[in-house]
Amino acid sequence: MRKYLDLSLIGIKEHTAYLNSVWANFLSKVVYLYMQFALWNALFSSNAGKSIPLSHDDTIRYIITATIISTFMECDVIEWINQQIGSGDVANQLIRPVDYKAMIFSKHLGTSAVRLVLYAIPLGIVVKIFYNKPLICREQIIYGIISVLIAYMIQFLYSLIIGLMAFWLIVTWPLNMLLAAIYKLLSGSWIPVAMFPGLLAKINMFLPFRAIYAIPVTIITTSMNQTNIIASIATQLTWLVILFVLSEIIWVIGKNKLIVQGG
Repeated sequence: MRKYLDLSLIGIKEHTAYLNSVWANFLSKVVYLYMQFALWNALFSSNAGKSIPLSHDDTIRYIITATIISTFMECDVIEWINQQIGSGDVANQLIRPVDYKAMIFSKHLGTSAVRLVLYAIPLGIVVKIFYNKPLICREQIIYGIISVLIAYMIQFLYSLIIGLMAFWLIVTWPLNMLLAAIYKLLSGSWIPVAMFPGLLAKINMFLPFRAIYAIPVTIITTSMNQTNIIASIATQLTWLVILFVLSEIIWVIGKNKLIVQGG
């Protein structure tokens, strides 16, 4: 257990090694949130806002909450695995007396913790100062926290699966860019899934992406009955199990494939 805690501390130290980078990242998130806020306000002020299925306040609450959550939900697992395979360091990692997937998760956990403290909480304070309307449904906050934790695991497993594909492809950054764009769109990180057209909404119902942002953000910001909340969390748990099993299968096959390539 101590070794995984040390790996989490390494993740924290790596992310805070350059303070100028930390400040730049935080300011970029503030600018991004302001741009989102300005864009949606402009849409609702124009004729285009009349066709939007959500109200102005619902949309703004959703966008603000999704942006804050994304600050610590971001996952660098794909880049880490690609770098290790590209440098050959993955061979050294695999022979260490540490589970490779647990090692990656520990570092990711440390990075997420520091992002929560340095980005999410300060960004929430900025929002509290400049946005004086209710942001969350307080009576659903416990369900919301549970949903966010499940979404965090789903995000990690999804990134791990894509990262492990490098065991076959060696270079995966073109695929990563494509999948990242699809993931950002379908997860509800950029646009609330309630605004998706009919066909896209139906397709997205059978994909895991909405379980990462759309479900937890909706639980946090929108009043729901307990039946719908439980059903939404059950959907997340289902995808969590599916992605975990899939990641284990890809890990076993991919590790053997990597060993063959290494001679």
